[in-house]
Amino acid sequence: MTSLVSVCLVIPVIVWAQSQRNVDFAALIRTPADIQATLERCDGHPEFETALANWLETAKPRSPVEEDAIRQTSLRLLEDTTDQQLALGLISGLLQHALEAVKREPAILPKQHAQALYADIAKAVRRHKSKAKESAMLASVLGEGLTDARLAGFVKEFIALAESPAPRRVGTTNAAVSTRIPATSGQ
Repeated sequence: MTSLVSVCLVIPVIVWAQSQRNVDFAALIRTPADIQATLERCDGHPEFETALANWLETAKPRSPVEEDAIRQTSLRLLEDTTDQQLALGLISGLLQHALEAVKREPAILPKQHAQALYADIAKAVRRHKSKAKESAMLASVLGEGLTDARLAGFVKEFIALAESPAPRRVGTTNAAVSTRIPATSGQ
């Protein structure tokens, strides 16, 4: 009886997983409304969420519009997911796509591109600061052996941002703090 129950539970999962291979994720995320609907479909369907995240990580955009949709969907899913492995895969994909853009587009300034990507990732994971810190490790791995100065500059800037301590709140610079702390004499 137990083996029959196991088979009955496993078969739908296998069939579902096989059907996901035929999903055209690019078509599912063409517009902001499509992205929202796709992310809503992830709720309560971890297999779909995993398949989407895996596709986003390895997707090869065919146009700038598709590239932007992949980036926006990756960031939104990164914000929503509680799965650490999916989060790391999404961050890895975002880094890989950014490196490809720097390599492909000479007009992109690597330092500013790294700053923009880091800011987007930090915003998406604001509730999970460890994910932002782990992105430094991912960037480091992706940067190993890079000989292109532009790509290496991007990785170096991204790592510096990800490893830096959390910024102070506005209005609490060292000068502002020192004016509020009374000086003590004799020390």
